[in-house]
Amino acid sequence: MVCPLPVELQNSIKSLLLRNTPVSVIRKRYPSVSLSTLTRYKKKFLSSATLPAGGGPSFVSVSTQQYIARMLRNGRQDGPKAVQEYLRSIEIDMSLSGVRKLLKRMGFKLRRKIKANFISKKNKPLRLAWAKKHQHLTVDQWRQWVFSDKTRINLWGSDGNSYYWSDGGDILQPYQTEPHVEGDGGSVLFWGCITANGPGYGTTVMDGSVDLTVYVDILQTSLLDTLEYYDMDRNVIRFQQDNATPHTSGITQNWFSANGFIFETIRDWPAQSPDLNPIEHVWY
Repeated sequence: MVCPLPVELQNSIKSLLLRNTPVSVIRKRYPSVSLSTLTRYKKKFLSSATLPAGGGPSFVSVSTQQYIARMLRNGRQDGPKAVQEYLRSIEIDMSLSGVRKLLKRMGFKLRRKIKANFISKKNKPLRLAWAKKHQHLTVDQWRQWVFSDKTRINLWGSDGNSYYWSDGGDILQPYQTEPHVEGDGGSVLFWGCITANGPGYGTTVMDGSVDLTVYVDILQTSLLDTLEYYDMDRNVIRFQQDNATPHTSGITQNWFSANGFIFETIRDWPAQSPDLNPIEHVWY
């Protein structure tokens, strides 16, 4: 017959278990207590633990919850599965549904990740250096800039999701559907530019992409027409373009030089930086 442990020892073990102390640590403190006994006490004490309001195991201590919260906030844990694995590592066995309930009680909600442009490790310091270099430009200096970009426009529908409000009715209404055509319905490219005085001229590219020949033609027409319309001096303005191959080719550089632009200022634009271009707000 196995003799029960002294009450004081049982209470000490119970206190340690409720503080999420790993069984391995408790065994080192009380080497005379077998693993099977500790496992039995763990089931006994933790299964009878009082549940907090809203349900869920109370044996996840405040300090453990605070640690989980820090790991979620800094991205070292990315959701219930990672939290579950951590809890198991400290001898707390909890189902995924239980972990989700715990996270909700802690104030966490599932949210859709915000899409962001990928920026390589190499380009991050270059973007920062560019921003610091231009952070003290005055409003009048920014007014000398002409920002440009191109965007794809669908001829049928949108790339994004469409939504409607419903109270749960069963009959599908026409306004609750989104018609589509075979394939993608086609699209065109549109190049445009903006100035502090207003939008510039644009060019629609119906076939193919904006290659070198098409781009030089855009500069010769839409860009120069914009500068003439707003009476902007091409020797003074800062024309912005990204670093696409047609934009930085020798032929394009020669065109800028032949037409009175300072190409060194034009090419001063950090890679992977569409978010720095205010024309993005025009497209969307």
